[in-house]
Amino acid sequence: MPDAPALRLALPSKGRLLDDTLAYFRAAGLRIRKTGNARAYAASASGIDGIEIAFMQAGEIPGALGSGAVHLGVTGEDLIREKLPEGPDRTVLVRALGYGRADLVVAVPQSWIDVETLADLDDAAAAFRARHGFPMRVATKYLNLTRRHFREQGLANYRLVPSDGATEGAPAAGAAEIVVDITSSGETLRANHLKIIGADPILRSEAQLRASVAAPWSDDTLAPLRTLIEQVEAREAAKGRVILRCALPGAEREALARALKAADASLIALEGDAVTAGAPKSRAYAVAALLRERGAPRVDSVSPDMLYGAGAAVFERVRGALGA
Repeated sequence: MPDAPALRLALPSKGRLLDDTLAYFRAAGLRIRKTGNARAYAASASGIDGIEIAFMQAGEIPGALGSGAVHLGVTGEDLIREKLPEGPDRTVLVRALGYGRADLVVAVPQSWIDVETLADLDDAAAAFRARHGFPMRVATKYLNLTRRHFREQGLANYRLVPSDGATEGAPAAGAAEIVVDITSSGETLRANHLKIIGADPILRSEAQLRASVAAPWSDDTLAPLRTLIEQVEAREAAKGRVILRCALPGAEREALARALKAADASLIALEGDAVTAGAPKSRAYAVAALLRERGAPRVDSVSPDMLYGAGAAVFERVRGALGA
């Protein structure tokens, strides 16, 4: 009897994004290990049945999602929006993952002291074209995002120059006057004597887990999807939370629930004299003090690895958006 088709999960093949992704899924119970040498693209996965790992260049993952070659993929939002402009229609956001954060920004030479905003840049670009007879050049790997943003901002006197190498070096090399690039700290731009202009970046990006609308979904692939989502959401729900337990003789459920809610906590269970409550870690001491004021001789706490429950609603949302 042939094996059931596996859910194919595409992951970035190298770099910090790979390391953070492996750590993220490991914490959620999906252990992924590259097999062979450091350059190998083969992998083994354990902890959740029915998942097959496909290592790809981060920039290839949007196309694989768009074509349905993989069911799920992890890559930056910047790459999804650049390489798959119809991303909202071709993919479904499962979750933003909270790492791989970077901004897509416009940068100009630091010597341009009169250019601090895009409006200033528009004026400078018009003057540049009048003086030189050709438009300013903008070096970038993000042609679609840059073109769309400049159009929305009314900038017209520019020409895009595709960048295949270190974009931030283009002005010094005489290949462009302006750059549009991704940055997490701005240090590389400053090292190349560039400054970021505009109050806000073009895009604030982070790693995302997305599902492909075009992939072949079935009961065999939806089952591991449900498990993965429930594991991920259980891990997310547990972050920054603490479980408090104590004995509280004579506690009245409704009154205790109201008091805990007012303290940003929640009553999980009241069985006899045994109270179980949940609270943000930042509120743990205040909630423990409340319980002790009500008669608890001591309050124990534990930081959970998982808090199950929220994943069911997320899975139904994703499945509905997939039409599966």
